[in-house]
Amino acid sequence: MFSAFSFGKIIKVILPGAILTTAFLLILEAIWGLLFPGDGFLLAKVPADWVTAVSAGLIPLSLILGFFLNTFTWMALNQRMRSRCDAELNTTIYRSMREQFSQAIWTDYSSYLTQKGLAHAPTAPPPRASLEYYYLPWMDLTNLNYVWESYFCWYEFDINSACALVLCFPSAVLLLWVKMPQCHILLLVLTAPLLVLAFGIYKILSRAAVKNLASYEKNLMLLISGSLVKSTNDSKTKTP
Repeated sequence: MFSAFSFGKIIKVILPGAILTTAFLLILEAIWGLLFPGDGFLLAKVPADWVTAVSAGLIPLSLILGFFLNTFTWMALNQRMRSRCDAELNTTIYRSMREQFSQAIWTDYSSYLTQKGLAHAPTAPPPRASLEYYYLPWMDLTNLNYVWESYFCWYEFDINSACALVLCFPSAVLLLWVKMPQCHILLLVLTAPLLVLAFGIYKILSRAAVKNLASYEKNLMLLISGSLVKSTNDSKTKTP
């Protein structure tokens, strides 16, 4: 049960959540600046004996925001990222490997439905079968966890961080415009590089996310293939 909580699964949530918390604090400062111009920074008004408690409270806030951010990316961006990953794998052998594994799953599933006399069963395999779980009896769970942690969790970390930074940089720009309303030229000089940097980091992280997801798919196909070959060879060896 506790193996579900690993370093990779935590870091993909808490670090992007910390970035999102920073964006939240910047927006809070901007709102404070709009309500009370010239009153300084809100965080500077936190009493010294409250600093530790406030800092500790930011940790669960980062986890909560990171969880919601991860949920948002799965709902809004995951399909797009998978489509980009599939486009990279379309010209490789890994696409046909996945199709053959998926077809094998569907053949067994259709046969089971036929034996049970279930009518109106679907006639085509789903677009993306969960190969990991079907082939789990043939695979070493330690190796599967290694592949999962090495690539898939970092895919989520990259895309979560990209979305968090997209919110953080504009929040910093908003705070600059609130705190320096008269310095129009300076604001333009500072704002343009920040937005360009945000866009550049987002493109780099989203590209890294696709690469990590593609690497995960490749290594999963190799792991399943190797496990099936090893299982077949072991069976032949044990046969008298």
